[in-house]
This record gives sequence, C-alpha cells and structure tokens, in this order.
Amino acid sequence: MRSFGKFLRIAKKLRDDVRGAAAVEFAIVAPLLMLILLAIIEGGRAINIDRQFTSAANTAGDLVAREEYLGTSSTFATDNLRDMMKSINHLMAPYDPAELKMGVFSVQVSPDDEDETKVVWSYNHNDMPNVPTKCQAYALPAHLVPKGGSVIVVEGQYKFTPLFGDYVPGFGSLGELKEKSFHNPRNSCVDYVKGTNCLNPC
Repeated sequence: MRSFGKFLRIAKKLRDDVRGAAAVEFAIVAPLLMLILLAIIEGGRAINIDRQFTSAANTAGDLVAREEYLGTSSTFATDNLRDMMKSINHLMAPYDPAELKMGVFSVQVSPDDEDETKVVWSYNHNDMPNVPTKCQAYALPAHLVPKGGSVIVVEGQYKFTPLFGDYVPGFGSLGELKEKSFHNPRNSCVDYVKGTNCLNPC
C-alpha cells in the first residue's frame, strides 16, 4: 500500500511537470510547418514560371506578326525564326530554356468560307508535339479572323519540374504548362518567303 501511494505521488509530480512540453509540441507541428513552407516555395516557382512562359509565347507571336516576310528564301526564313527563338529562350531565365517547346504557324481563312481555315506555313521549336503542317486544317475560334484574313498562332508547352515534388502533394502532377495565343499580322499576312504575297499554297 505504501508503494502504491509513492507511485501516486510520482505520477502527480510527473503530471504537473510541463518541462519539455514546448519541444514535444514543436515536434508535432514542425512537419506541417515545413510542408506549408515547401508548398509556398513550389507555388511561387510555378506561378513565376507560368508568367515567364506566357510572356515568351506572346513575345514570339508578336515578333513574327511584325514581319512582312520572314526571309528571301525558305532557308533564310527558317534561320530568322531560329534566331527569334534564341532570343525567346532568354525570357525564360533563370529557368531551363531547353524545356521550352513552341509551334509557330500562320493560318489563313478562305475568302469564300470563314470555316475553311488552313495552315500556310509552320515552324517547330524544340520538337513541340502536334504542330500542324502546311495545308493542314486548323480550327480557329469563331469570328476571330474575317474571310480571306490570316493570323499567327503560337502553341507552346513548358515542362514544370518541382524542386520538392516528392514531398509536397499536388505539385508533382502539374507536368506540362501549356499556352496558346493568336496574333494579328501588322500587314495583311506574314509571308514565309518574300514575294509570295500571302498566296495560299493549298
């Protein structure tokens, strides 16, 4: 009986002893706080990359839309577009420009049918998948371009690689960021080769 009373006194003493409670509470809360911090870092990166990616796609379309023609020959036109893409890569800094893929192409609307829209020329940067080829049909948003008109289309994607994807739920699944933009040519169209005068080869 005496030993039981001693046990009760020790138990009461331990119950009233709060030393180390803060350390225990911190050990419980710390993983959650760390997870929130990593999520904030990943979220900030994702938003910043998406903004720069969108800016890169819009700038690419604007650069092309300013031109009357891209080159005096098909080779010069391709070289000109390649140089434009090199400048676009700088817009992704400090993120890896090798992950930036783009398709830039001109779509022309039939002078007789607004729904008949075909690609006049296209350029593929960094193996962008599913870039439409010359004379391929390409659906445009309704009433975007009048009959006989043309538009420069940019389709792009950027592979988002999270820093802490294995630790922050949701960010590892973001995968490819995608962007599509439409740009009005400053002239009636943008010729791939000088002298074609916006003639539809299809």
